Amino acid sequence: MKKVLLALILVVALLSTSVASAAPATPAGEYWEDIKVMYDEWVAMEGESEIKITLTVPEEEPMVFNVNLKSAGNLENMTAWMEIVITTDDPELEIPVIHMITQGSDMYLNTEIVKFIAEKMEMGDAVQIEEEYVMLQSGEGVPQVDKQYLLEILEFVEGMELDFEFDITKEDDTYTLNIDSDQLIDLFAAYMQFSLKNSAELMELTGQEMEVELTEEEMEQALAMYEEVFVPMLETAREAIKGSYYKQVTTITDETYVEEGEFYLTSPIGEMLLTMESTSNRLDDYTVEIPESVKVYTQEDLNNLIMGSMAFPEEGRNLAAMIDVDNNMYMIITETEVLEGEVEITISNEGLSYMSVKDAVEIFGLDMEPSEKLMHTRELDNHGFDIEWNEQLRMIEVYVEMPEVTVETMTEIME
Repeated sequence: MKKVLLALILVVALLSTSVASAAPATPAGEYWEDIKVMYDEWVAMEGESEIKITLTVPEEEPMVFNVNLKSAGNLENMTAWMEIVITTDDPELEIPVIHMITQGSDMYLNTEIVKFIAEKMEMGDAVQIEEEYVMLQSGEGVPQVDKQYLLEILEFVEGMELDFEFDITKEDDTYTLNIDSDQLIDLFAAYMQFSLKNSAELMELTGQEMEVELTEEEMEQALAMYEEVFVPMLETAREAIKGSYYKQVTTITDETYVEEGEFYLTSPIGEMLLTMESTSNRLDDYTVEIPESVKVYTQEDLNNLIMGSMAFPEEGRNLAAMIDVDNNMYMIITETEVLEGEVEITISNEGLSYMSVKDAVEIFGLDMEPSEKLMHTRELDNHGFDIEWNEQLRMIEVYVEMPEVTVETMTEIME
């Protein structure tokens, strides 16, 4: 849930920062003031959006997604509901209607769409839910999402300073915004630099703390690396998306917010065209009905579910455990949960990993005399395990040859 909140904040900041920092007398400044008034004074709202997404890949028929989104919410207690209907021309892709409810930083999804997503991720067997809704519950450290928090985000965005100006004009109550492909890259680059320089503030806004705060020298090194590595990549991207654009026409009154938008992205691998028509109306009040038949998943539950789904048979093997050599942690993966613990890993000058015999006996149930003597983790191969190094995750993967790993069978192996 923290990552969801952070992503939402980054999107808001990316699209709104330069508007927020514009002079009040400019169209951009007036637009920002209208947005702040809307979120500050409106108590509730309801709306509907029609979105069409066309994806085109060379030598293939375009894929078209039509999205109808209806929503209503209360800005005072930060509750909202959405109904999302997605249709395509592909008869083999029938997406269930999505019913979503948000209450602060908690999110409810109808069980039908959750099972659909689980099936697509090949996790259907792990998701056995009888309740009508699934609640994704925020954990500790996640800020309380209320109207005050929303206003704090707007204040934070307004305080951001980027060397960028939107091409925005105003006529009566209507604002017209145009961004070409070069401006898309310039805006993204400016925001990346701001995020790098102000990472601690961004983390704090989402209720997180940086484990290590960079010194001034380390920040200079990070910025130098950004210029050396990331800037050339941006220039490559600039050429790759040449011709892309974003257009938006917005009309804001005391009672309504109407928007028409068009985003075209072209690249060597394909094209995307997104068009949207959206209308929101001001309400004096609105009450969102919170579901009663709910299956609750915490962040830890989701982690266990995802990690547990990794324990699939591969050539007669099951992923039974993973060792994080950088953080001195191990995870035993069973059919229903992930058991975590600490283990001291020693890395030699040659890059080989070692653990004490005592830890190996306790964690993997080896038939050896416990001692502080170090053993190469590869020696687990001699005790019924298969060891592989995952360079991408920087973890040691431990496999066992068995058809299914459960808590009971894993316990038997390690006893």
